[in-house]
Amino acid sequence: MKIKTIFKINMILIFIQILPLFLSLFIPDVLNALVLDAFGEAPSPDAIKMFETFCLVLGLTIIGILFVIYGSLSFNDLDVLKRLSFLFFVLAGFFALPDLIAFFNGDPTAPLPVIILGLITLGLFFYGSKKGTL
Repeated sequence: MKIKTIFKINMILIFIQILPLFLSLFIPDVLNALVLDAFGEAPSPDAIKMFETFCLVLGLTIIGILFVIYGSLSFNDLDVLKRLSFLFFVLAGFFALPDLIAFFNGDPTAPLPVIILGLITLGLFFYGSKKGTL
């Protein structure tokens, strides 16, 4: 599979993963659902404000990463693209790790579809680093 195709697919998957974070900033029902999952039935106003800030910071950080992935599409050297794919794999791994740990511990975590999309992204980046083509 072409590495640039992997990057484009992963950009779409990553955008889908952060969509709930941005929706929670504009749609109160989405925010309430995410806050209930994270904090339980009666979260304090401070906890809600902290969660809103978390959503904004994490969402904007991931958008920055999306721009880096998009920028990497300008490279045409296979070795460079494979190295970038490996580095994106490592980065995606550190983003997926807290959710996996929380999931296996039975703690509140991201919704299961978000975790699965993260693992698919992780796998695609790793595949691109090993067997990607131009």
